[in-house]
Amino acid sequence: MHIPTVKEGLLETEGCYIGAYMGGNQGSNNAMCVNYYMKAQGNPYETQILDHPNEYGERKSDNLTEELKETDTGIETFRAGVEAINSGSGEKQLLFSRYYDLLYYPDNNYGKIPYTESPAPYVWVEKVLEQGGVPVLILYPWGLQKNGLLDLTAMNSYSTPMSGTDIMKEVAVKCDALSKKYPDSNGKPATILICFGLECNAQLIVNPTNNDTVDNENKKAWRNMFRSAYTIVNANANPSVQVVWAGNVAQLKEDRIYYWPGTADNGTQLSQDYVDWVGMTWYPWKKGPTNLDDLSGFYNYYAKNRTHPMIFMETSADGNGIPADELELKKNQVTYLYNRNTLAKYPNIKGIIWFNVIKGEDNTNNALVTKNFLIPDGNWNNQNESTIKPGFIYSKINQKLMMSSLYPDAVSDSYFLGSSSTDLSADFDLSVDYNSMTVTCTDTSTGIGIQSWSWDVDGDNIPEYYTQNIVHQYSSAGQYPITLIISNGQQTETLTQYCTIPSPVSERGCFIHISSVPTKAEIWIDNTEKVGVTSNNMMLKHLVPGGGHIVTLRKDGYKPWTGSYYLKWPQIRFFGRVILEPL
Repeated sequence: MHIPTVKEGLLETEGCYIGAYMGGNQGSNNAMCVNYYMKAQGNPYETQILDHPNEYGERKSDNLTEELKETDTGIETFRAGVEAINSGSGEKQLLFSRYYDLLYYPDNNYGKIPYTESPAPYVWVEKVLEQGGVPVLILYPWGLQKNGLLDLTAMNSYSTPMSGTDIMKEVAVKCDALSKKYPDSNGKPATILICFGLECNAQLIVNPTNNDTVDNENKKAWRNMFRSAYTIVNANANPSVQVVWAGNVAQLKEDRIYYWPGTADNGTQLSQDYVDWVGMTWYPWKKGPTNLDDLSGFYNYYAKNRTHPMIFMETSADGNGIPADELELKKNQVTYLYNRNTLAKYPNIKGIIWFNVIKGEDNTNNALVTKNFLIPDGNWNNQNESTIKPGFIYSKINQKLMMSSLYPDAVSDSYFLGSSSTDLSADFDLSVDYNSMTVTCTDTSTGIGIQSWSWDVDGDNIPEYYTQNIVHQYSSAGQYPITLIISNGQQTETLTQYCTIPSPVSERGCFIHISSVPTKAEIWIDNTEKVGVTSNNMMLKHLVPGGGHIVTLRKDGYKPWTGSYYLKWPQIRFFGRVILEPL
């Protein structure tokens, strides 16, 4: 999923992207938390929503060389829970966040049982991309210190220590590669958001005097660290890998000006901001800021006036452990914030992440209480704190569901932007064994919920196969249309490609290997004969006439690309992957 950058028109596009944080990789079980895995630490932490709880993706033995099992994001479970109530609203869930402490990078510090390990950040990022989501990687640098101040050159405490500088470069390089590995249908790299130092203003190493309005050496060190991290990401990753700066809830410019990376040591604004997105966490509480107008001073300066998109990195509601208050506040937040009329007044708000967990946390009296941040009216069953049976989340109104209809109904509005990759698109790779006159068709269609495939391999409009992938042998030479029809029960898509079965060897032509970004460009020879369309597979062969000829790639919205070859049977020309230029 590629979210347009500001330069590509994000702030001119109406709408907002949404998603959720669904727990880290710690798997706590306690009376105050769902036990999706095993007891990890003495104090409760928070829930973990899993797609396959009995196959939890952590190391479980004393074999330190054992590879991690499948990384489990919980995205499938969460989307299905939203989708079960209002069809289509689950597809809009794109932003998924996870937290990593750089002091323990590439693992994490949730105090888990011995010989367990979190998936490295880039492993989790790739899994989210594979599931059609936008990873929001939250990095905590608070342990990287020298002489009592934050310093990105400090070493971390993992078994093989790394400096913060090296960590950020590795994160940037790996995210850049993953972003390019999963382009959208137009060939644009996938979006990855890196939030560096979330809720910076609440950290003692940044704000030891608990005073936002006075600058000090701690805040200067923080600003310098952020600028360094941003510069490293910017130098080692493409523009689709974006950096987020966010504290907790703030109402005025002055509330965050000394945490702002664009603030120089003398208090003036630097020539650049060193941020891509700005944001905050926002938990409405009784007598606290309850509407966007209360936050307008922050929004106007950091987002609107400085032309940055804004994101709520966490939102839910804090009822101080009182269930009735929590439910009321969450219902109000969903009704108010997930609302076209509310957001239209603040169009630079382009992201909202719901903090969808249960957590053991101190209340205002410093007593440990259960805080339920789940989407209304989510509840939990911890199976009597079992360390064997996975817990589960359910709706109090209907225990067959995960939540009430309030959130799914709200986000079904078209203002909340979904992924184009969830739309059905029929596609397949085609390869021919010319000696046996056999064609292999491998389905590469995209979209959620594909239920059926049908293949017509001879152009008579009567399908011969109903499996996802097929192998078919022809009895005579010729050019045959192959048509794939896919359906998810509501939408049907069709694609036809042509397969050439050649005559005997003496009459055959030659072959070229060619692919393109974006795919589905028509391949023409001498501008007179179409021999196929491109895929993203450079190793697929296309049969072409021998001799000297011109190859042209054509795709609507892009400049034609041309190349040439001179071949004699059985020679092959490898053109590789062609990057088409937009008109």
